[in-house]
Amino acid sequence: MEFCAREYGPLDASTIVFIHGAFLGGWMWKKQVKYFNDYHCLVPDLPGQGQSINHKPFSIKTSAEQIAELIRNKAHNGKAHVVGFSLGAQILVQLLKTSPEVIDHAIVNSALVRHIPLSGLLIKTIPRLSLMRAGNRLFSRLQAKSYHLSGEDFEKYYSETKQITLDTYERVTKENMTFRLPEGMNRVNVPTLVIAGEKELGVMRKSAEDLVCAIPNTEGFIIKGVEHTFCFENPDLYHKVVRAWITDAPLQDERLQRI
Repeated sequence: MEFCAREYGPLDASTIVFIHGAFLGGWMWKKQVKYFNDYHCLVPDLPGQGQSINHKPFSIKTSAEQIAELIRNKAHNGKAHVVGFSLGAQILVQLLKTSPEVIDHAIVNSALVRHIPLSGLLIKTIPRLSLMRAGNRLFSRLQAKSYHLSGEDFEKYYSETKQITLDTYERVTKENMTFRLPEGMNRVNVPTLVIAGEKELGVMRKSAEDLVCAIPNTEGFIIKGVEHTFCFENPDLYHKVVRAWITDAPLQDERLQRI
């Protein structure tokens, strides 16, 4: 299994790796790449998605292994700050467990690590519904609206989700819903920021609490007024939070509620 990864910014600067969410692509980080133009940025497309549509199959474990290799081979001094959103945040949690030595600072944004009621039924039904919606512009627009996507972001989302196969929908959905905190996270010493939106499902906020309790050297915040897609909804605040964390600056904003 492999994936495609784009590279931006000065090669001699500190590296940030951005890991996208399920059924999206590296394009979701375009505002972050533009803002962090003083950093060297690596932006992979996960297997079966985006420009890695033909690189299969997908799994959280193997994606974490591939990102570790990407960092070793491409990041400045073989180490990077890593930002993960949703599915990407789950991959980052796995990466913290298996290859903490390649991570400078971690930002875990909305990682599900708890059981969702009726998850067995959802694992069976969501992939086929997703496949049906992907080919329907109206349903895709409704889904994109929930992500706060519009304009060219919607067009990118629509064109890429139409190419995702049923097998990838099934694998990603199952991996996402069955992921749990790996054992031994208490031995991880990477400075880790855990964040979730105030308006997210309760299970996501509880997952954030679990992560803060499990990983030493961690701070956690609930972001007031945002849903699941913090980086789309309020990119200015998102950039402020990420830059503060990776530069060891104080996180001070009234919209941050400490966990």
